[in-house]
This record gives sequence, C-alpha cells and structure tokens, in this order.
Amino acid sequence: MRTTTSAAVAGLAALGLLLTACGGDDGDSASTEGGTQTVRIGYIPGPAPAMNLLLADERGYFAEQDLEVELTPFQTGISLSNALTGGSIDVGVMGAVVANFPARGQGKLFLLNNLEADIQQIWAAPGSGIESVADLAGRQVATTTGSAAHLLLHVALEAEGVPADDVEIVNLDMPAVANTFVTGGVPAAALWAPFDAQVEEQLPDAQLIATSADYEDAAIAGGWVANNDFYDGHEDALARLAEVWLRSNEDLTTDREAAVAEACPRLEEYMTAEDCAGIYDKTQTYSNDEWAALYEDGTALDWVGRMEQVFVDIGALPEFVEPDQFFDTSVYADAVAS
Repeated sequence: MRTTTSAAVAGLAALGLLLTACGGDDGDSASTEGGTQTVRIGYIPGPAPAMNLLLADERGYFAEQDLEVELTPFQTGISLSNALTGGSIDVGVMGAVVANFPARGQGKLFLLNNLEADIQQIWAAPGSGIESVADLAGRQVATTTGSAAHLLLHVALEAEGVPADDVEIVNLDMPAVANTFVTGGVPAAALWAPFDAQVEEQLPDAQLIATSADYEDAAIAGGWVANNDFYDGHEDALARLAEVWLRSNEDLTTDREAAVAEACPRLEEYMTAEDCAGIYDKTQTYSNDEWAALYEDGTALDWVGRMEQVFVDIGALPEFVEPDQFFDTSVYADAVAS
C-alpha cells in the first residue's frame, strides 16, 4: 500500500517520542503504603477497551483489592504505548496495539477484554463507484496506519484479492480521517466507532462496505499490558488486577444492560451514553469460564498472533514473535483458579 503521511500524524509521532523520553521520571511504578498499592493506568476512552476498567472503578472493585488507581485517558494506542514504555504509567488498557509494542519487548500483555466485532469499518462515499472492497483497487483510502482500522483494511484487501500496493493510504489521525471522508477529500475510509456516527450524520448516503466481523482474521482483541518494570516487580498487583477484572467481567456478562448503563457516563466527555452502549453492543464478550477455556486451548494466543502477523505484513513490526513470549496467560489462569 502506498502511504501519504499527514502533518497530524507527524505531530502524533513527535508526541510519542516526547512521552518516551520524558515518561520515566515519575518515580516508582507502584507504591505500597499500609497494604494499599497505587497503580497508574492509561486507557483508550472507548467502550470496547475501557468498559471493564471503568465499571470496576465505578463499583469500587479496585479498592476492595487494596488498589488505588490513577486513571489517565489517551487518544491513541500509540501514544498510550509510548507512555507505558517510558514509565509514566504502569498498565495500559488498549485495543489492537496489544499485539504490537509487547511483541517488540515493550511490555507484557496479561488480560484480554473482548473481541471487537463491528467496531472497525470500511466506508465508501456516495458517487465514488465503490460498492465493495474489491473496488478499492486504484483508489485512495483514509485511515490511521498501524491502527485496528488499518488492520481490517489490510485483511479485507488480502481476502478479496486486491494487492496492497494497488491502494493508496492517506494516513491521518482518526478525527481527520472522518472529517476528510465526509467533506469529500477521499472516496473511502477505514475507521472505527464512534466515528461512524459522524459519517451517518454528515454523509447519510455513504455505504458501509465491510466490518471486522466480515473477516475472521480481522478480529480485534484488546486488553491490558503492563510495562516491563511493573510486570517484573509487582506480581501481587497483577494478581489483584486480574481479580478486579473477573468481578467486572462477571457483571458485564450476567447483567450487561445495568453494567453498561453505570459505566458509560464515565465516557460522557467523548460520547453520549446511548452511543457508548451502542458501540459496546458491537463487541463479543465471554464469561469468566469461557475465557478460561479460550486461554487454555490457545485460542486467545491465536487471536493475538493473528493481529501481530498483520502488523508484520503492513510493516508496523519487523518480525513475528510467538505470542506466548509476550502474553502471560498464567495471570488470568491463576486468578480463575484462586
């Protein structure tokens, strides 16, 4: 795929470098006082990656495990991962990037949240002549390179027999992707919810031509990543975080409507509660026992490996690393067994 890089992305890269350079001067990665540990958690403020985290905080589950959490939102997985690597946060809760930075040796994945079924989407502008993924050959597509939306685009093109080099990617940050698409700057866009709401409102005749649910290899599994120092030095805190996650996930799978209604107001700065609930409905969730089976039989590792392979294919990773080298499934397994 040919790539056009925007000034917005260059600015994001600079921010990432700044975070990497400056993030390590906040002191110890966790503090213990009177049995309570402080954990600095960065997160993507979207329903799919953040729901378990925010529900647990709202219902006091961290406090019940003697954890005091400091929550910081980040707009992209790249900036969040740079902060994690730099040491300004201990744990990052994010989307597809869980299969990128940890594969470079920058952090350890230890929990998955859900599968993002219809959240990543490919749209075609009215009058563009694009009615399917195959029609993207020879056209421009706006997206954020290295993101979950880019992952979907790559998988969809491959599945439909379109050579990646036949598509010109216009690389923008996601708000700019949506704005450029709805104002006629590009004939197609690969984006994620809630930016689809902007498309539906401002370009109602646009056509949704594919989602990640259409392609098995495009399944996105977001999760929790600890930076290397925190992972190596705070085994007990990781175990407590897993216990917290089990509580919130049980709530989300046994009384989803009530749980989502309680957590969604925490994202009101970014979207309405209605939009939040609608986006979360696009995820595939699993009970704690179902997750235990998915971890045990290797399915969870396979999901992460598929995402990682796409990152390798698009040039976002230099080489494939076996997922069990950076995804510690024992944290969850031990929590379920305790």
